Amino acid sequence: MDPRPGASLGTVNTDHELAYLRAGSDPPWERPHRDGIDITDTPEAWTPYQRERRLAFEARVAAYRQRGDL
Repeated sequence: MDPRPGASLGTVNTDHELAYLRAGSDPPWERPHRDGIDITDTPEAWTPYQRERRLAFEARVAAYRQRGDL
């Protein structure tokens, strides 16, 4: 389910996110789901909100790698 109209992506807890990424996995809250099923590998099934959130996550991961955090 998408959040209410006009919802923002929210604040990112960088420490938690980096802990998951350093352990070799995506944070579970950044993996799109539909009806309880992980659809991360099926981008055509993502909602616009899930797409926006996932693309923002992937941009942060690229920035972490560029800074040497990963």
